[in-house]
Amino acid sequence: MIESAIESACVHHAAKHGILSYKLRSGVTGVPDRLFLLPWGRVWLVEFKAKGGALSARQKWVHAELDRAGHPVSLIWSTEEFKEGLTHVLSLV
Repeated sequence: MIESAIESACVHHAAKHGILSYKLRSGVTGVPDRLFLLPWGRVWLVEFKAKGGALSARQKWVHAELDRAGHPVSLIWSTEEFKEGLTHVLSLV
């Protein structure tokens, strides 16, 4: 499955559960693909990759900066992994 198809399916799944998401297009190379707005003011940053994909050096650097600032980025490879991740992050709120 291609990255955009994985992302689309995951956004649709989140929306079915009342979770808003925004495509991040900051003009800064390396930012995560999506910001998911969780209940109680929590957020989940997600980077989608298809099988065989890899993070660029810039993505690794930006994601590490976000992590140091207390905003970890989840790397998601499939819709199933997203569903599991969403269940997990929702259990933390």
